[in-house]
Amino acid sequence: MLKKTYTLYNSRTFQNSKTLRIMQKGALLLFLRRTTIVCLSLLCALHLNASPVDSLLTSFGKQPNVNDANSFFDYLLQEEFIDDQLLLTPTTSHDSLCATTYYWAAEWYYDIQNFKVAEQYALQSLPLCQAVGDKSMEADCASLLSLIYVRLSVFDKAAVYAKQCNELDLESGNNDNIASSYNTLAGIYMTMRQVDEAERYILKAIEYVNKVDNPARKAVIYGMASEVYQHKNQPEKTLEYATRAWNIENQLGRIDKAAIRQTERAAALISLERYKEAEEILTQAIPIIEQSGNIHSLGIAYNHMGDLLYVQGRNQEGAEYYYKALDIFIAQHDLYNESHTRKGLRETLRGINPEEALLHGDRFEHLRDSIYDDETNKNLSQYAAQYQNDILQQINSRQRIRYIWLIVLVVVLFMLLALVTWLIYKKQQKHQLQHFNDLLSEVDKLRSISQARKNIDNLRENTSEDLNATDADNRLMLARVVELVSDGLIKGEYSVEHIAEAMNMSVSTFRRRMLAATGDSPKNFILAIQMEKAAELLVQNTEMPIADIALHCGFSEAGSFTRTFRRFYGITPSQYREQNKA
Repeated sequence: MLKKTYTLYNSRTFQNSKTLRIMQKGALLLFLRRTTIVCLSLLCALHLNASPVDSLLTSFGKQPNVNDANSFFDYLLQEEFIDDQLLLTPTTSHDSLCATTYYWAAEWYYDIQNFKVAEQYALQSLPLCQAVGDKSMEADCASLLSLIYVRLSVFDKAAVYAKQCNELDLESGNNDNIASSYNTLAGIYMTMRQVDEAERYILKAIEYVNKVDNPARKAVIYGMASEVYQHKNQPEKTLEYATRAWNIENQLGRIDKAAIRQTERAAALISLERYKEAEEILTQAIPIIEQSGNIHSLGIAYNHMGDLLYVQGRNQEGAEYYYKALDIFIAQHDLYNESHTRKGLRETLRGINPEEALLHGDRFEHLRDSIYDDETNKNLSQYAAQYQNDILQQINSRQRIRYIWLIVLVVVLFMLLALVTWLIYKKQQKHQLQHFNDLLSEVDKLRSISQARKNIDNLRENTSEDLNATDADNRLMLARVVELVSDGLIKGEYSVEHIAEAMNMSVSTFRRRMLAATGDSPKNFILAIQMEKAAELLVQNTEMPIADIALHCGFSEAGSFTRTFRRFYGITPSQYREQNKA
């Protein structure tokens, strides 16, 4: 029978008489155990007080100065706690001096697992970081506080600082840090059994860590993902992420970290009832973790081994591992993992030592009630809801950005379309202008011919020798059209119908003959005659008003005349007159 008994910090009043008798029987053992723990605590305290860090920080706290701060950083470098020398100068501001020193003091005490002292220094550093505007150190300090409160099992405060760190990281745009702060939030919500929120955070962490080349960070985040899916009872995913983390640690050559990932794989294998594989893994991993000195991870590994032995009915062996874990978690004030251990001891001791099993069971209930109290869960739920609102705002912001870019794209496409349309129009206009110029040249020749010769024979004599009969007839017809239009402009008798009637043709025949002769419509040919006449008047009668010239050319109003003239010549009548004054 196992005789080992542990201090039970329980304020609940026992009303059951059987429980009272059990407590009386174990009173002496409990007293001895409590005395042992107190003695060990005193020895630890004496050992901590012997550290130069305490005296250096005490001296600095009385009167902050650069020399004491640099002496503290020299000690951290000597202990290989920091990689590079942190050297402050006399020009460093008082707030910056204190912020930096207190932050590293918090880091030191967190590392030696003196979380209460670490909390005090971190709380002193954070407002000073904000005062000097050092957002990077402010984010680091908020992250450290969140980890401290996780270890102290104050999860609502942990969530506050983790979220503060996450917001600063998002503001900075550092994907590596963003992934880390999301990972911390996932751990907090997982511990508080809000696994859906934990999953949401860990997936965000994975999204950001995949944007950077930091395999060590990936291993940590994949490890957290395995724990989250273990809590969601999805052992296949648990094993998948734990194996990813384990492979990375092996590639990095970090044997102690790889052993920790092996314990996460073992947890998944236990859930999958692959007990033999799990035991082989834990048997190999535990000695490596023991040698590394990572006490916290060792306690978790002991718990996993206890779980494995318990499900196989090997209760006495399982209890021994739970006892080892309990020592660690009591010393670290880790209520969350202690509650897991107490539950395991309650189950494994039922048939071995029912009285002690009852005590551990009662302690487990108390821890569960204190850790998962309604107020803490309510606060965490509020933070989660706020986070969802923030995410929604980010999504809306991204949607607005998408809409803006879509509008910009549409505007750019519209402008490109407009530019292409304008270029096509200008090309067509240029082509049309060239065509009109050709018509004008032709009209000018025909006007000369019409004025000089009135019969077909003279027309043929004054044109090219190779002109055939059809071309000659067309030239004569066009010359006649020029003559009729020129005479009819001032009287307004120059329409297609007027000219066709004057030439004894139907309108359709006239249109067909004109198209065959000029390649253009009669209307455009008549316009060319009007424009040729307008150009002549503009140059020869420089004092004649534009409106009068418009009337002489068959236009009832100057605006229409100017627009038509510009289509033919590319400039206004006034500009044409100015250019051709000479």
